[in-house]
Amino acid sequence: MIRIAAPWRIPLILFTGAFLLFLLYALRGLAEPSLLMRIDSATYLAPARSLLEKGIYASPGGVPTALRVPLYPVFLAFALLLGRGSLAFCIPVHCALSALAVPLLYQAALEFTGRKRSAITAAVLLMLSPTEIAFAPMFLSEGLFVTLVSLELLLFLRFVRRKKDSDLFLSAATGAFAALTRPLNVLWILPAVFVSFFVSGATARRRILRGGIAGLLFVLILAPWVIRNHRIGSGWRLDEVSADSLRHNASVVESRINGIPAQFYREQYAITFEKEFADRSKYPDRNACLSYEERYLSDILMRHPGTYFLLFFNPSKLVPDVPTFLENLKLTTGGRGTWDVIIKDGLFAGIRHYFNGKLHLPFLLTPLILLLLATYLGAFFEVVNALVKKEWMTPLLFLLFCVFYLMVVGPGGYPRFQLPALPFLCLLCGRAADRILSLRESRRKDGLKSERKNERSEAS
Repeated sequence: MIRIAAPWRIPLILFTGAFLLFLLYALRGLAEPSLLMRIDSATYLAPARSLLEKGIYASPGGVPTALRVPLYPVFLAFALLLGRGSLAFCIPVHCALSALAVPLLYQAALEFTGRKRSAITAAVLLMLSPTEIAFAPMFLSEGLFVTLVSLELLLFLRFVRRKKDSDLFLSAATGAFAALTRPLNVLWILPAVFVSFFVSGATARRRILRGGIAGLLFVLILAPWVIRNHRIGSGWRLDEVSADSLRHNASVVESRINGIPAQFYREQYAITFEKEFADRSKYPDRNACLSYEERYLSDILMRHPGTYFLLFFNPSKLVPDVPTFLENLKLTTGGRGTWDVIIKDGLFAGIRHYFNGKLHLPFLLTPLILLLLATYLGAFFEVVNALVKKEWMTPLLFLLFCVFYLMVVGPGGYPRFQLPALPFLCLLCGRAADRILSLRESRRKDGLKSERKNERSEAS
């Protein structure tokens, strides 16, 4: 019989539980892998298959592409290689990769609180988040990204507690690999270095030096991919999605101002760019086209700075991704323009539009939704408690690992954008739950002592 060392027992149990839960949820997708795909999935599968077949990171036409950053397609290519091209084989691999985030968060919470009960609570909350469950088996980069963010969090918290510079450097390196999975992480290093200055135990000179080394390490990991993209004509960019994000953001802003569906503006942008780029002498490569798109769309956003800024605070980012959860089970279908309805008429109008009279479906997930709500409330309680007690590191970490991830995506309010913020929110809630339970236990003990004291006084 194999004996598992005590320090590994709980993480292994958490990983196994998360893996089995994600795999159970993905059973429908195993029979029909297309259920676990979305429009973006093709942009990951194409370079993955190109790597296997031709040894180059290219689009379906064989042209080298910079549309997506490489880490998830490389992982997908490896999974396809192991499974001999089987998409169904990739699904349990995705589940295992996503499940790794759970024990990583357990270890991070253990570093942060030093209490197993708090750490287990945080890990279970992440495991049972409906959005995490929904994206765990999917052919998208979110699963890998959440796992990397959880590792990034663990290493940074080790740095905060142990004051070892090497932990900061490892966290920065993990953050860079996370940026090669989802580019939104490319700015994370700036607030990370800022927060590192507030970690005690070092002189001002050493703090500046270790922050500079962490930033340099981050840049050096990203540099080869940026240079590669420049060589294929895409400019000094990490990827080409930034222009597409601007297109989405500009359409959202114009939709909010004029009350016209955002899809209308996206179609107008496509027509405008197609006409503009017809002159190949003026736009000889992707860099020229992307630069024009970015200038054109940025001008639209700068004409409406107030609306653009207010849309960053979109509560839709915190709503559990019930639609994706149900679509993966083939209980509902997407592609009905729900997001445009939310932008134009509000969240509740979008919910009514999406479910089209089947409002009983989201109630099936009521326990998981309530658990997510409890996570938010617990995290809020913990941040307020830290502010009252003037424990400044907690709100700083909250800004770095929650506010940053919720704000950096811009006006978009897709529920999946909550995913990188979830690990730290769960960690905070786990700590809050442990505080409340400890307080109850303390009061119970005080009550028992009081009763015994009364009994003794009566007996005497």
